[in-house]
Amino acid sequence: MLKILTAFALPLLLAGCERYSSLPQCSSFLDNGQPVDLLLDANGSALDKAEGLRWYRCSAGQRFSNNQCVGDAIALPRQDALAYAAEFAARAGQPWRLPTVGEMATLKQNHCTNPALDTRVFQSIQITNYWTSSTSLNGPSMGCTVYTFNGNSICKEVVTQKRPFLLVMDAKP
Repeated sequence: MLKILTAFALPLLLAGCERYSSLPQCSSFLDNGQPVDLLLDANGSALDKAEGLRWYRCSAGQRFSNNQCVGDAIALPRQDALAYAAEFAARAGQPWRLPTVGEMATLKQNHCTNPALDTRVFQSIQITNYWTSSTSLNGPSMGCTVYTFNGNSICKEVVTQKRPFLLVMDAKP
């Protein structure tokens, strides 16, 4: 019985791992031209007209200078990340906030991974879980993150875990 189970289970397990190995890395897959879906500006933001969102191109803690992100990204527990976004918005005079899981999903590149975001836009994105503002149905001790390697989300991240995050705001009409 064990041999039969192994004969059927092993190919299924191995096939599951292959779905990412066949995709190229986004940094080598994407050409060096202008991103099609996002309009970039000199201030470090990217406008997604289709979704009505404006993204800050650097992880929180970094600043955009000379067309690149400089400084170190910060990693904070979820509640501190939400507070950082609120303070950043107040100081900037613009309604920056953490994105939802659904908003992060709009950035996902389905034809490449590592990271599964457009590296021409988000040049210094880390390969890790990024906080979102989405709440978890698993209770207040859990939050939702997006794993930038493949763009998948999970809502079972302990909220005290320190994670980096992006900032987004609704685009002005």
